[in-house]
Amino acid sequence: MPNELIIRGVPRSLAHDGWWLAIESGTSVDPTPPPATPGNVLDGVRRFPRITALILLVLLGDLLFWGHKPGLSLALFAWCIFAAVWVNKPTRSKLLVPSAVLMLATLPLVEHVQLLSVTFLIAGLLSAIVLLQIPPEVKYRKLLPWLAGGVLRLIKRVPTAGLKECATHVRGWRRKPVAHGETGRSIVHVLIRNWAFPLGGFFVLGALLISANPVLEHALVRVLKVDFDLFVLIRRIAFWGGLALLIWPFLTAPAPDAPMAAPTLSWNMSRLLNAGSVFRALVLFNLMLAAQSIMDISILFGAAALPEGMSHATYAHRGAYPLLMTALLAGAFALAARPFLGQSPALKPLLLVWLAQNVLLTLSAAFRLDLYIDAFGLTYLRIYALIWMGLVAIGLAMVAWQVQRGRSSVWLMLRVTMLSVGTLYICAFINFAALIAADTLSRAADSDTAPRTDWIYLCGLGHSASKAISTQITKQPIMHIPDWAQSCVHPAPTHPNWREWDFRTARVNGYLTANPKGEAQ
Repeated sequence: MPNELIIRGVPRSLAHDGWWLAIESGTSVDPTPPPATPGNVLDGVRRFPRITALILLVLLGDLLFWGHKPGLSLALFAWCIFAAVWVNKPTRSKLLVPSAVLMLATLPLVEHVQLLSVTFLIAGLLSAIVLLQIPPEVKYRKLLPWLAGGVLRLIKRVPTAGLKECATHVRGWRRKPVAHGETGRSIVHVLIRNWAFPLGGFFVLGALLISANPVLEHALVRVLKVDFDLFVLIRRIAFWGGLALLIWPFLTAPAPDAPMAAPTLSWNMSRLLNAGSVFRALVLFNLMLAAQSIMDISILFGAAALPEGMSHATYAHRGAYPLLMTALLAGAFALAARPFLGQSPALKPLLLVWLAQNVLLTLSAAFRLDLYIDAFGLTYLRIYALIWMGLVAIGLAMVAWQVQRGRSSVWLMLRVTMLSVGTLYICAFINFAALIAADTLSRAADSDTAPRTDWIYLCGLGHSASKAISTQITKQPIMHIPDWAQSCVHPAPTHPNWREWDFRTARVNGYLTANPKGEAQ
């Protein structure tokens, strides 16, 4: 067997590329070149489709977002990223489940662009991309741990993955020698040496010629549709770079290598609590809540007298939010006391009574808040508080069911999370601005509170409330409308760009166009 060909005194990368010399010398060597190492040419060839997709997505992002408000463009961009990830996958996976997830996440944004709908879109895009990467042998009942782990890893990659990979490639270029007598110099150095002066001179001369020739400047502006403003150009280049850094982690997302372990929610409370302290605390807490409930019932339903100078609205406002915080602390205490329930037969009934009283306390807080709304009107914060109180009451009922049935903390966490996400998803389709406007004007028309109507708040509700305001004024005319608020009562329709379109805005604009002065149809 011929001696192995060894090339000494040359760089290692050139030695790897010398495999073909062995064939000419008659040595039986596998003609397949060595596997690509990070930063070599073969790795760049494999990355070329991803780089092409990155460039196309950046150009698309410039077309959709530069100079325009976000709208339908966000949904289109998310679907293009999803398609690019699927096209660049080595193996084509099934699209049904990932597409369904992304579609569900897109619907709230198509309805209306707001922080909640954008959050759902981002979460849906992350989940859909991870679902494309999950191995096909993973069954659906084991899909959730894989999905959770993959989404968390992808979130960690998004802020820094692009910068890290750029730095890695630059370091690889600096270590790689080049031919034609340039060994010892980096590719970056050679590129700068060969192209810095020609390109710099080209841009300087081009700027001077454009400044000296208005006809050429006008023609370029008309053809390229760009403004030769240095600061605008810098901002646009920064925008491109930011888009590229956000998109690249999605295109290079690795497959989840392992599912996320189920969280363990068992806290060691033995240093703070024991069966005796939990028993005494439950007895005292239940007595306190019983006294509070009796007082609420006597005042709210039994017409008991309030302290001098205090109205029912003030009483309702002072009690709504502290009682809600009390209920939240009650849920936390129930979880902390749960490990000690087996040490005494009286603890479980006391804990169930404690949770039931806190559910009643939450309902009492909601009733107080409703009295306050009757007196002072509806706002975003009061609507959110009512929704939150409902969630807290249902959550406490779930804790009671968990205690009664002996379910695990993971069981409770999963169902509370599903309840919260489902509630937020439904809220994304509700026009709360219209509800607030209609409720406020309805109360003003049915009572003597019209002069105290907060028109500043009503006009600040935005375009989404325009139809509700115009419709309510048409149904129940209100005489006390300030002159400056006429633009809110009979607003003109907006004309958004197609990139800024959403279904709620289109509905409002359709109504305002058909009823320019609020006439009833």
